[in-house]
Amino acid sequence: MDAPTPTPTLAAPTAPDGGIPFAGSLHGASATSGVAPDAIAPIGVVPVWTPPASAPQNVLAWVTLGLGLGSMMFGLLTAIPAIVCGHIARRQIRQRGEQGAQAALIGIIFGYVLGGLYLVGITLYVAFIVLMLVFATTAESGVTSSL
Repeated sequence: MDAPTPTPTLAAPTAPDGGIPFAGSLHGASATSGVAPDAIAPIGVVPVWTPPASAPQNVLAWVTLGLGLGSMMFGLLTAIPAIVCGHIARRQIRQRGEQGAQAALIGIIFGYVLGGLYLVGITLYVAFIVLMLVFATTAESGVTSSL
């Protein structure tokens, strides 16, 4: 057990066909063995990471989401534009293949639901005022005024 440990030697890898070996290749595969040369970087070259290409975002979809959420504070002032912008954004997304369909849909839903609630609330408020005026003018209170 006192045998000396052999020192490791570094040898440059060679491809079976004499070409440039590629990093990450299995069993000495090279560019001529069917692997795309741009898919695997040569040894000694560090590949640069680039994010995957994706479709652009539709800005109007995000405007729709903001308007729809804003209708909680500003009522019909932003609910109606949220509905209009949302339908335009969804059409643009279908035509152009952009991202943001969920944001546009959520904005439209908020616009319709909150806009509808505001309309119901305004209608009930106006009906209450009208009924109070009708009952106030037709009811006999039984109290005589001395004016």
